[in-house]
This record gives sequence, C-alpha cells and structure tokens, in this order.
Amino acid sequence: MLQEGCVPGQESHKPGAWARCWFISARGCTTAETKVGRLAEGPLLAILIYVGAAICLVSAIIFGPSHAPYALSTWRVAILIAVGSLSFFVFCISFFGLIAYLVFHPSLSRHAHIFTQVHAAQMLHPLTTAFVLGLFCVCLYYDVALAWFVWIAILCLYVVHTVMLVKAIRDQYVTEDKSPGARGLIILILNLIFGAEIVTFAGGARPITPWQLHELPEDTWIVDVRTKPEYYWNRMQGAENYPWGAGVLEAAQHHSVDRPVLVACLSGHRSPAVAVYLRKLGFKHVYNLHWGLMYLMLLERNKKGIGPFSLTRPHRDPHRRGEDLRHISIGYLTLQFCILVIAPVEHWIRQPQVSNVQRIIGLVIGIGGLILGWLSFRALGRNFRVFAAPRRSGTLVTTGVYSKVRHPMYVAAILIFAGYCLFFGSLISAPLWLAFSILYVIKSVREERILADHYPDYEDYMRRTWRFVPYVW
Repeated sequence: MLQEGCVPGQESHKPGAWARCWFISARGCTTAETKVGRLAEGPLLAILIYVGAAICLVSAIIFGPSHAPYALSTWRVAILIAVGSLSFFVFCISFFGLIAYLVFHPSLSRHAHIFTQVHAAQMLHPLTTAFVLGLFCVCLYYDVALAWFVWIAILCLYVVHTVMLVKAIRDQYVTEDKSPGARGLIILILNLIFGAEIVTFAGGARPITPWQLHELPEDTWIVDVRTKPEYYWNRMQGAENYPWGAGVLEAAQHHSVDRPVLVACLSGHRSPAVAVYLRKLGFKHVYNLHWGLMYLMLLERNKKGIGPFSLTRPHRDPHRRGEDLRHISIGYLTLQFCILVIAPVEHWIRQPQVSNVQRIIGLVIGIGGLILGWLSFRALGRNFRVFAAPRRSGTLVTTGVYSKVRHPMYVAAILIFAGYCLFFGSLISAPLWLAFSILYVIKSVREERILADHYPDYEDYMRRTWRFVPYVW
C-alpha cells in the first residue's frame, strides 16, 4: 500500500519530506502498523512493568523484616551474587547508553524526535531487563509472598513485551530470505534483552568507538544498515547502504573475507545483528561502530574530515553552538545515576530504621514528581530538549504546567530523587541530591538568558510566571 508522499524509486532530499516519508514507511507501510506493533513500540507495556516494579520493591521493603532477614542459605547467596552482578552490569551499560542518547541525540537534528520514536522501546528494553533481574534478587532476599506475586506478573508482562518487540522488528528485518534465520533470531532476542554490546562480543564481532576509526584501513568495507532516508541525511563518505541488511548477502560475494568490515547504524542498536551475520558468512575482521553514527556526528562537528570515515555533513547544526551547557547536564545526570545506585546499596548494607510514614511520604513525593514530569513532557511535545539551546523550529510553550512554572521538568526531577532518598533513608545520597538540585538552579538561570534572546515574548512570560514554585519563587 502506497502512502501519500512516498514515491517508489524516488528519494526526497528535503529534510521535512524524507522525515515524513520515513515516519510513514516505518509506521504505515509495514506490518508493524498492526495492533501488536503499535502496542510493542508504545509506552503502555513499559509503564505497566515499571509501575509493577515500584509496587514490588515497596511491598518487599515494607512487609519484609525490619532488621537483617533470616540467614541466607549458600545457594541463595550464590544466586544473589550471580543474578545481582548481571543485573548491575546490564543496568550500567543500558543506563549510560540511554542517558547518552537523550543528552546528545537531540542536538543532532530537528528531526531527532522521529529517531527516538522509532527506537525508544528497543533502547529501553535492556534497562527493563536489569530491573526485572534486580527485583528477582530483592524478592529472593526478603522472601515476601506479595512481592513474589507482583514479580511473576512483571515477568509475564516482560516476556509478552519481548515477544511483541521481536515480532515488530522481524517485520522490518530484511534479508535475502525475508527472515533473520534461527541464529539471527537468537541474536535479535539477545540484543533486545541485554543490549548491543553483549551481543557484539558473543557473536564474534568487535566493537570499535568512533575515535578509533582512524585505526582501520582505508579500504574497509563500510556497511550502513540504516534506512535510505537516514542514509541520505548524513553518512560516512565511503559507506554503502543496506537497509536492515537488505542486499548484504549478495554484496558480500564480491568482497574478500579478509577485507575488514565496519557495520554502522545511527545509535548502535541495529548494526550488531548484521555484524554477527557477516561473521557467519566468514568475514574475519568485522567491526561494529559502538554508539553508532550519532557520536561520530558529534566528534565531526567543526571539522573538515577527509577519507572514507568522514561525514558528508559534518556541520549539521551550527545554531547557537556552545550554549548547550552540556557540562552542567552531564554533571546532574552523573549525580542522579550515583543516587540511583547508592541509595539501595546503602540501605542493604546499613539497614537504617526507616519508618513506614517516611516511606509513604517518599513514595508520594516521588510519584508526584513522576506525574509532574509526564505533564511537562506532554506539554513540550517535540520542543523537548535536554540542552538549553532551543530548537530553531521550536515554539515557546506557555500552556499546561508551563502556565505557572517555567521549569516544571527540573522540579519533577528534584521531587523524584527527593522521594527516592527518603524512601531508602539514604544519608550519603542527600548531599548528592542537593548538588544536582543546585546544578538545576544554575542551569535554569543561564537557560532563561538564552530563551529570552531566542523568543521575543519570553521576558513577558517570565514576569507572569515563577521559576520553580508557584507564588514562592
């Protein structure tokens, strides 16, 4: 079925046109437009899993023993160490990858929201895996019946979501026989569950970072597995395009297996499966571009690169460069990650006496912050940006929660982590929470100067609203 604006055999080089064409083809011209595809790629199942995770954690801590639990058997300790280590490893990789994507990707293009919409569910799934494994350790440690019941329900939802995602991706996965095959299917599932890094290692391909590309020979075969609109938007000079692997088998027959191969996509989530596939075909030196072209685009800014690994459009977004306050963003994101890890570990080691009243207060504050954050995100829409510099095509949002407060998203983050620290009774996290709250205040002050220069009505908007707290400040 043809959609308006998508002409077979013809590619539009206008950003708006190719963005619409790609979005329509990804959402309407494939079987991913089915109810299963929409449910898999939508936020509903992920939200249910994370809400269930919060209920499981709360029930385990509240109804579990207030002091050190019963003596753990040897086998329980062994399982806790094994599963807990895997959970922590997957969490660190997926969390940093997701944060880096959210921090850096919006600065690449005004069409970043389309990329995020297409890959958001796949990118978040390894983080969900880490939470499911971590909750298993919590249930095994406290052994609360209600927590076990909720965890089993979460596991069922997680399995259903994984199966739906696999089906949705298989509908887009293109190879010569229209199927990734048994081994390709296993790689696809592992990639969804644990992330691209683990899959790359397991499949025999070698990850390579964007700043190591100069170490590869200039005759390296560069395989770009993005869709054609993505490829025409920006690409490496010597790259050849094989969307989702289409045509790579036929092309491989014309290349020596001794020739180095570099497989790349936008964020590093589609390329591992094709890299492992090329290893299966007998290529000895296959490299997967770690973190994808997204990071290469950042490194190539302001540079006139030469050679096959340089980009065709290195100056993607020169508007107000240097005003993104990236160092502040990285600072508060790092502090937030430390709080996420330190608070439960401190609770487990120190076993503080946290009353049920304090836990309930922390839970209410945290949920209130989540609701405020969701309302802020919905109000911003495609104007959402991690950095301070606004989009060139953006608009000033003054409705919803923004009709009273100028930075409700920052308030939401402060509330979420305040509730998190209260719930666990973490003393070490308190100064970290204070530090990133101060960074938010500093960023809000500097950000308002930039927004006032960009939007003529912003100063009037500042006079009739409050920065963080209505009627207070």
